[in-house]
Amino acid sequence: MYSASQVGWITSLETCITVLGSVFVGRIFDIFGPTVLLMCGTVVMVFGVMMTSLCEQYYQFILAQGVCTALGAALLFNPCISSLGSWFIKKRATALGIANAGSSLGGIVIPIIFRRVQERAGFGWGVRSIGFVMLFFSLIACMTVSSRLRSPGRQKLEFKRSYIQPFFREPSFGVAGLAVFFGYWGLFIPITYVPSHAVAHGFSQNLSSYLISIQNAGSCAGRVVPGLLADKVGRFNMYVFGLFLSAVLTAGLWIPASSHVAIIFYAALYGFSSGIALTLWQPMIAEISPIQDVGARLGAVSAFQSFSSLLGVPVAGAIIDSNNGKYWGAATFAAIMMCTAGTVAMIAKIMITKNPFSIK
Repeated sequence: MYSASQVGWITSLETCITVLGSVFVGRIFDIFGPTVLLMCGTVVMVFGVMMTSLCEQYYQFILAQGVCTALGAALLFNPCISSLGSWFIKKRATALGIANAGSSLGGIVIPIIFRRVQERAGFGWGVRSIGFVMLFFSLIACMTVSSRLRSPGRQKLEFKRSYIQPFFREPSFGVAGLAVFFGYWGLFIPITYVPSHAVAHGFSQNLSSYLISIQNAGSCAGRVVPGLLADKVGRFNMYVFGLFLSAVLTAGLWIPASSHVAIIFYAALYGFSSGIALTLWQPMIAEISPIQDVGARLGAVSAFQSFSSLLGVPVAGAIIDSNNGKYWGAATFAAIMMCTAGTVAMIAKIMITKNPFSIK
């Protein structure tokens, strides 16, 4: 058995590499378009999942799931989001919300598929079944995803201009990126540890696994409905709302939750609120970026937030271990990070609009 912190390093490393890879993937997308990236990502991600099904040692899970699968996800995720962003301006938040809802839909179905197959055929085939599902839908993406912008062909990378200068020459962009950084530091902690918290309060392993699907069901709604509202009331405003709502739910509901009803209720509500924050940072950043640099700008912010996504879950796991398996410290830490992110995002908005109460 591994500690909460050790297990957390696998998922946080996977998240970190996925978003850090967007630094290079975003710029390659801006130059060559999505097709080659999607094809390479499909091969790498499915290979990583299949290798995970054969893992037995901790370092093997690190390499297969934490590194290989994450690299494939980076090659797939950024081109899909950037391509979609090139087709929409006024309704960009709505479009990205609907697209991101697909990940939540997968998060509802895939844990159930894995659990059912694992019960009948074991862990290895449970993981491989997920790999086959990913292969099928990734091939559809390879055949359908395209960008509105014509690929300019081979160009100089211009790393400094694309990834460094925007943070310093555009202070509002830098502050917005800092908000996303703090948000990722806290948002994944409840997502990761609610199932184990539930087991500690009397849930069976089987029932606790369904909390992931419950969270993703809430997240699916949280990615679509607020996206529709964001195009009307402002993307910054909805992003800030999602962060503060997540913090309030975590501090006010997760910390005292001990009954089955309370934990399930929190999982559903937090799924909704975190879905807002995890989705709307993309149209928020795209809104303040030149359209020809959207891929690179999203990649730059992703690289920045990769460090907080790497540390958040393991730090929370260490807090849980130091508290003898109690989760209130990790929940408090997560809520503080979300509040910080919401405050910083509001500052970025004021820097842009000069009015904290403006709709746009």
